[in-house]
Amino acid sequence: MPPGVLLGAAGFCANISWQIVLPVLPLHLSHLGYSAAQIGILVSVLSVTMAIVELQAGPIVSVLGRRWTLVGGFSANAACLVFAGMARTTGAVASALAAIGGARAVLVPPLHATVAESSTTTTRGRMFALFWFWASAATLAGPIVGGLVAARYGDRAPFFLGSVFSALAVPIIVSVAAPRGASPKVSLREVAELLAHRAVLRLCAACLLCFSIAGLWTTFLPLHIARQGLSVVLVGSVFTVQGACYALMQVPTGRLIHRLRGDRVALAGIVGMAGAALAVPFLHAPLAFLAAGAVYGSAFGLIPVTFATRITWLMPRDKYTTAMGVYNSAIDFGLFLGPLLGGAVAFLNAVPPFALALPLGLAAAAMALGAMGHPLPRGPEG
Repeated sequence: MPPGVLLGAAGFCANISWQIVLPVLPLHLSHLGYSAAQIGILVSVLSVTMAIVELQAGPIVSVLGRRWTLVGGFSANAACLVFAGMARTTGAVASALAAIGGARAVLVPPLHATVAESSTTTTRGRMFALFWFWASAATLAGPIVGGLVAARYGDRAPFFLGSVFSALAVPIIVSVAAPRGASPKVSLREVAELLAHRAVLRLCAACLLCFSIAGLWTTFLPLHIARQGLSVVLVGSVFTVQGACYALMQVPTGRLIHRLRGDRVALAGIVGMAGAALAVPFLHAPLAFLAAGAVYGSAFGLIPVTFATRITWLMPRDKYTTAMGVYNSAIDFGLFLGPLLGGAVAFLNAVPPFALALPLGLAAAAMALGAMGHPLPRGPEG
């Protein structure tokens, strides 16, 4: 079976294991008695743990090898999802979410590095687009499945189902990931060296800001829908429409990145994400929420392929794992920052958390446009 298909299947399992849980998590925590501010903080624990551990991705892979790092990450993710579903006390919930973040941090960068290594400079955008197309099928199926499972079997059921999908990825990874001997030795010094690259730093800053908006969306949209008296099934449906639009944008984005070099593509994505988030407080009807999900998903679909491809264009092949670790760390620091800032705003009752999308979007656009101006590397394997 072609490696691209196996990598897509592994990405699907990695993504759906969390996408099943994602739309239910804020409601699950709310049913346990946590306030909106507390939910924002708890959700941010997962993301900040993931962000910190992802910076260690290169050294971890250099010790364990890519294959065993991925096997361990998927296995730990499966176990931690069960733990999170069973947790009740604040300490247990925070620990479980942090453990999920750590497990996912171990598996995501080497998986993305494997995708990058399976392509050349001129085909990388299309390869990432193909990978994210299949992986984003999980973004399409996961939320509606999670909503239906939660409505029928209770809040904990999506956690258990997500664990099953994570476990299913293990045999796939064994067949496709490189063994230990293929992993070069790296140190944490490479992280500092990579961030000293001005274009990479600006791209990572743009990622952080974009995903701060994403963190606001995923954390506070379900709560806003619930406050309108609408069901968890609608939450899952909105995320499913969002996922469908996100998936459909992957392949055209992979082609556009080579033609437009990413500046206009990234700007369109940032404007769409921020605009959809800013509109949420004014939405009350199911169709309006579904429309907002479509706009947000289409815009969000432009972001990952664009930024990931640009970063790998700037890095040599032997630094792909470290580069993907730093890139994904920026994403998860954003997913940490968004819920944290949104929770603080909710606690102060000053403005809706979604209002933060305006300054975050403006800053993301400034960072992205500055980074996209860097010249592309030359050569077939840059």
